[in-house]
Amino acid sequence: MKASKIFNTLTALAFVACESALFYMIHVKHTATDVSLRYLTIQVAAAFAWLLLVGELMKAKECGKGVTSVIFNLKNGNLLRLAALCTLGADYFLVASDDIKRLEGMYCFLGTQLFIFLHIYLSDENKKRRKTHLITRLCLTLGFTVAALLVLGKSADALAIISIIYYANLVTSIIFAINGRSGGIILMLGLILFALCDINVGLWVLNDMYTGGFPEGSLLHSLLFSGVDLVWIFYIPSQALIPLSLLPGKKEKI
Repeated sequence: MKASKIFNTLTALAFVACESALFYMIHVKHTATDVSLRYLTIQVAAAFAWLLLVGELMKAKECGKGVTSVIFNLKNGNLLRLAALCTLGADYFLVASDDIKRLEGMYCFLGTQLFIFLHIYLSDENKKRRKTHLITRLCLTLGFTVAALLVLGKSADALAIISIIYYANLVTSIIFAINGRSGGIILMLGLILFALCDINVGLWVLNDMYTGGFPEGSLLHSLLFSGVDLVWIFYIPSQALIPLSLLPGKKEKI
């Protein structure tokens, strides 16, 4: 077995074990009294994404390729690694910072989705599908934005618009993630969980900032105050699956 494959396998096993342990501590043992363990899951995910770059460099060396063929390659997962850094920044503003900065966090999350978009788009070698991808993304972004403006009316602000544009791009990425060599079903599942997390985040924002609070006894109020932290139940696995999609498949070649 080649050294690069051994490195990727051992790194992935350690990553899954670490994320599983953190998930257990947060949601089963409830040992996290603050956000430190939650933010640690995101730090570990970002570190894993960049550690896999070491495996890429080892693989390139085994194949007699230069370092630049990996460092400046936009189709080998480097864009997803940049997306992981944006996610890390977003969670700093929204979770780890003493002063929560929602708008700055959403700008970072929008950066996450733009890098994921480029990763999926550039990994797809089907020109017809790439054209469909662009048209779909543009239409969904415009459609979501117009719908939000109509629903929110005067309550619409920069945070709401950025959030809608972000979510439209996330939905589009889910649709096209299965295509090409972008990570396939693993990336798609990660993005679906990402979207489910954001639905719950959006409900909290609507409840706190735009609706004046959902009526007690309503389905949405019961969902939000069920005592189950659905946001992080979906979010931790999503952030584990997205970098795991960077692991090379059997047919992948440099």
